Amino acid sequence: MSSNTVTFNVGYRLLLLTLTGLGSGILSEASYAENPGSPSLESPGLNAPSLNAPEPISPAPRTSNLQLETETSEIVPIELNSTPIESSIPLDTMVQTAPALPQVTSSENPANPTSNSLDQLQRYGREDNGRQKKEQVTSVSQLSDVQPTDWAFQALQSLVERYGCIAGYPDGTYKGNRALTRYEFAAGVNACLERINELISASTTNLVTREDLAKLQRLMEEFAAELASLRGRVTVLEARASELEANQFSTTTKLVGQVIFGLADVFGADDEDFNTVLQYRADINLITSFTGQDLLITGIKTGNATAPGLGGSRFGLSLPGTEVGLPLGNSFTVPSAEATLASQYGAVFDNELNLTTLEYQFPVTSRLRAYIGLGSEVHNQIAPTLNPYFDDADGGTGAITAFGQRNPIYRLGGGGPGIGFNYVLTPDLTLTGTYLTSTINGAFDPVNGFFAGTYSALGQITWKPSPAFGIGATYTNSYFAPGRFGYNNFGLALTGTAVANTLAGQTLLGGDILLDRGAVIANSYGVQAFFQPSPYFVITGWFAATYARLIGDGDGEILTYALNFGFPDLGKEGNFLGVVVGAEPYLTRYEDGNPSDFEVDIPLHIEAYYRFQFTPNISLTPGIVWLTAPNQDTSNGDDFVGVLRGTFQF
Repeated sequence: MSSNTVTFNVGYRLLLLTLTGLGSGILSEASYAENPGSPSLESPGLNAPSLNAPEPISPAPRTSNLQLETETSEIVPIELNSTPIESSIPLDTMVQTAPALPQVTSSENPANPTSNSLDQLQRYGREDNGRQKKEQVTSVSQLSDVQPTDWAFQALQSLVERYGCIAGYPDGTYKGNRALTRYEFAAGVNACLERINELISASTTNLVTREDLAKLQRLMEEFAAELASLRGRVTVLEARASELEANQFSTTTKLVGQVIFGLADVFGADDEDFNTVLQYRADINLITSFTGQDLLITGIKTGNATAPGLGGSRFGLSLPGTEVGLPLGNSFTVPSAEATLASQYGAVFDNELNLTTLEYQFPVTSRLRAYIGLGSEVHNQIAPTLNPYFDDADGGTGAITAFGQRNPIYRLGGGGPGIGFNYVLTPDLTLTGTYLTSTINGAFDPVNGFFAGTYSALGQITWKPSPAFGIGATYTNSYFAPGRFGYNNFGLALTGTAVANTLAGQTLLGGDILLDRGAVIANSYGVQAFFQPSPYFVITGWFAATYARLIGDGDGEILTYALNFGFPDLGKEGNFLGVVVGAEPYLTRYEDGNPSDFEVDIPLHIEAYYRFQFTPNISLTPGIVWLTAPNQDTSNGDDFVGVLRGTFQF
C-alpha cells in the first residue's frame, strides 16, 4: 500500500470516527438534555450511524442522518457519507442563526457581518482549545460522571484514549447531558481535525492496526463464498443488461396494450329478435418519453362491434328508439344509447386498424402541464373525472357500461384534435381547461378550421385535499354543427336516451345532409365527487344539467345523475365489486320547435358487476344492467343486459 493511500485512509477513518463520536456521543446529548427520560440506541435521532441495506447491484453508502438541536430549537441535519461532508445549511447562515456572543471591538469590520461572525467562531475555537489543553484527559475513567453503561461510552472512550481530542471540566466531569451550542460544536470538531492533522504529519502507524487488518482478512475469508456468488451474479446481470440494450424495442418507447372480449345479450321486453353477440376490441399504445417528464401517446384500435342500425339495433343490442322524420315522408329510428358497453367504444372499425390517439403532453412550468392532441381527443384524457375504480379510461377493467365509467358531461364533444392544460393552483387545487374539435366539420375542414367549426370547451376546478376525497365542478360550452349533437364524443352515441340525443326527434347524428336542421349550442354544468373512507369501500357520484338550443327551433333541458358504490379487494386482492345506480341523460322538457311527443319517466340505470382478477394481466368480469324505463318511457317495459367480459393486458 502506498504512503498516499495510507494517508488518505488514515484521514478518512479518523474523520469518520471523530464525527461519529461527536454526532452520536456528544451532539445527541444536547437532544437528550431536552428529554432525559428515554435515551437509548433505539431512540429516533439518537442512533449511531447504521449501514443502509444494499441495492441488488451497487451497495448503498454508509450513512447516518444526525440531528443537532440547539438552544434556538433549530434542527440542523448533518449527513455522514464516504464523500466529503457538507452541511445542508450554508456556513454563513449557520453562524448568523447561532446564539449571539459578546461583541468584540478589535479589528472587526462592521460592513461585513459574516466576517465578524467567522472571527468570533475562530476565536471561540482557540479559547476552547486552550481550555481543552488545560483539562485534557488521557482516559475516559478520569471523567467521574461517565459510566461504562452510558450509551455513548464507547464513542467517548475512542475519542479520549485513541485520538486525544476530548476535554473534561476542571472538576473532572464531562457533563454529557448539557446542551451545546453550534459554536461549541464547531470548536470541538476543529480540535479533533487539528489532532488528525498532527497524527498524519507525524506519520502515526497505529491508526490502521494489525488487528484491524486481521479482522478484515477474517471477514473476507468467512464470506468468500458469498462474495464470489455476488461477483458471479453481477457478471450475469451485466451480460443480460447488455443483451437487452442491444435488442430492445426502443430506449424511449414502451409498448402496452389490451384485448377485450365481450359476450352480451338482452333479456326483457325487447329481446324478441335479438341473439347473443360476441364482440372484441384490441388496443395498442406506444408510450414515448424524450425527457422523462413528457409523454407522446400513439394509440391504435380495432374491433368488430356493430354500428347503430335501423329498427332500434344499438351495437347489436336491441333497445327502444325514437323516430326521426326524413324527407319524402320516411323516418329513421334512432336507438337508445343506454347500456352501451364501455368495451364497445372504439370497437366499430370492422376489424381494421385505426389511429385513435396521437397526443403529446409536457410540463411548461412546475405547475403547468400542456396537452396537444391530433387524434380522437376526449375531455377525460385531460380532466380528472373523480370516479376511481369505475373509470379505468380503457373499458377493460372498470364499469361495464360507458355510463358507469364517468359523468356523461365528458361525452359532450371531443373526438377530434384539441388542446388542454392542467394548472396546479395549490397542492390540493387544480384548474383544467380543454378545447376540442371534431374530425367532421372541424379542425380538418379548411372552411371551418380549428376555431370556426364544431367544438367543445371545458373548464373544471378540482379540489382533492387527500387521496381519500375529491370533488370537482365542471362547465362545458359546445357548438354542434348540424348532425353532430349528442353524448357521443362527436361520434357514435355512447350514453343517454334516444329522446335526449335527438332532442325529441329533431336532430339525427350524421343526418346533416338528409335533414335541413340547424346547429346546436349547449351549456352544461356538472359536479362529481368521490369518498373512500377505507381501502375496502368507495362511494362516488355525479350530477349534470345540459341546456341545449337547436338554433331557430327551441330549447331543451337534459339531466343525468348517479351514485356508485365500490368494494375493492372483495374476496381476493385485486377483485372488485361495483354497483352503479343512476339516470342516463334524459330530456326533461323542450320549449318551442317541433319536438315529437315524448315521456319524461326517469330512466333508471342499475348496474352491478364483479371483476375476478386471476393474474395482474388477466381478468374476467360478469355483470348485469337493469333499465327500468328504456328511452325514458316505462311503457317500453324493463330490459336487462347480461355481460361477460374478458380482459387481457400486456
